[in-house]
Amino acid sequence: MADEQDPVDRVVAQAGKVAGWLARTSWQAAGRLPGGEAAQRQFRKAEKAVLEQFRKRLDEEGTFTGPLIEAGPTVVDGEVDPVRSAMADLLRLSAELDREQGRHHLFMAIVRQLVPDEARILAALSDDTVYALVHVAGRPALGGPQRIVLRNASSVGRAAGVMLPDLVPEYVTRLIGLGVVTVGPDNPALSTQYDILLTDDRVRAAETAVRTVHKLTPRYVRRTLRLSALGTLFWDAAQPR
Repeated sequence: MADEQDPVDRVVAQAGKVAGWLARTSWQAAGRLPGGEAAQRQFRKAEKAVLEQFRKRLDEEGTFTGPLIEAGPTVVDGEVDPVRSAMADLLRLSAELDREQGRHHLFMAIVRQLVPDEARILAALSDDTVYALVHVAGRPALGGPQRIVLRNASSVGRAAGVMLPDLVPEYVTRLIGLGVVTVGPDNPALSTQYDILLTDDRVRAAETAVRTVHKLTPRYVRRTLRLSALGTLFWDAAQPR
């Protein structure tokens, strides 16, 4: 008799068949009928439902996180291990929370990681304004790959009125890491902002380092900074009223 199919494989196969059927029928219909965008939205909604059901089925089958969720506190040398216990708590919450509660936990985690100046930067970006951003790089005179000496200097710090303007590149780097801001292409309409940004103390110091320390030719990589999609959702939920 053939071996019984693994529960995970069974759920994956079932979810794959349903998702594949939805993709074939919904997208083909969307391509043929008026109101195709509405049909595509219906597909995305159905796809999300399939994935959510897939997650629930996995938990019901006791696969992946099941044994971890049910595990009790980890005791090492007679004492509860705080790190492992904290992870166990998070895994248990992952099985209990709905989407709204999960979003709340994510936003609270973001808030706890922000410093005051970073909050000011997010407030400055919250009206969809785009700000100039510059990387300072050096390039060998004979060609070759450039070396970035300073990343994420931005005019947003001046607009936000941060307390520590010299740390704006670090603030922006942290916000990028949190996923709440995004870097886009150069915007010629911000030429005045770029010109002012090139007089910033950190930018000028980086240019000097490129010339004197690295013996390279300075080059400015112009980019833009704005809220990301996650950043917009976060600000809508977190902005003071």
